[in-house]
Amino acid sequence: MTSPTALLRSLPLLRCPNCGEGFEETDRGVVCGRGHSFDRARQGYLTLFGPRGRRFPGDTPDQVAARERFLGGGWYASVADAVAGAVRASSSSPAGGPVVAEFGAGTGYYLAHVLDGPGPALGLGADISAAAARRLARAHPDLAALVCDTWGPLPVADGVVDALLVVFAPRHPAEFARVLRPGGVAVVVTPGDGHLEPLRSRLGMLGADPTKDARLGEDFAEWEAVGERRVNVRLPLDREAARDLAVMGPSGVHLDQADLEVAIDRAFDDTTLPTRLHVRVRVFRRPA
Repeated sequence: MTSPTALLRSLPLLRCPNCGEGFEETDRGVVCGRGHSFDRARQGYLTLFGPRGRRFPGDTPDQVAARERFLGGGWYASVADAVAGAVRASSSSPAGGPVVAEFGAGTGYYLAHVLDGPGPALGLGADISAAAARRLARAHPDLAALVCDTWGPLPVADGVVDALLVVFAPRHPAEFARVLRPGGVAVVVTPGDGHLEPLRSRLGMLGADPTKDARLGEDFAEWEAVGERRVNVRLPLDREAARDLAVMGPSGVHLDQADLEVAIDRAFDDTTLPTRLHVRVRVFRRPA
């Protein structure tokens, strides 16, 4: 079984989650210098769990399908543009082309948007959900899809990533600093005040943590803040988009489907519900 081109290109950048050794390709996947082997799924992604294995399943197939429909509808295109613009404005491009990684990549929507930009690049997309990885593996021809624990040590070698994305996903600043090269940047997307209102309140979706900005400051206290972009617009969501938006995020595992349909009927007085999209796209440069 031959690895897809992007996955094969990514092997020098990866390391074994058990021992830290590098990989070689095998007929079924990869093996490290100490003999730890990992299989590649027929859908094209590589699973790299360490000794603790998969500690939680991640997003469900229903959540992933809802996210793919919603993002495919272009509702968050302005966020993807802001992320790609932040990467291009803040990171340099090595001679061989930049390596851009996204941890908690989901379906790969944002990473693929960055990779669609000018010049050669290689993307590393990682998520703990196998359902997400199946879509991640086909998001872009230059994207290598990994299943791994993004809360733990990342199966990526030291100093090989030029820019990394964290879009509404868990943050691991110590590991981010380790895998980024000197001068590399982290592009972090978080919700702003009033994000997804009034839809969030009307549907009973989970709200943002009020301490989010304080925690972000703590996470990146030793990093250099080098830029910020904001997206603050109104989305004319229809019922289908509202349903997918509710299901695709953390609320998706808590909302009862029958109750959600009732809430949607109550929320919509017309064919659309103007809903605020308010996010902050911040850029932090790796500490020396």
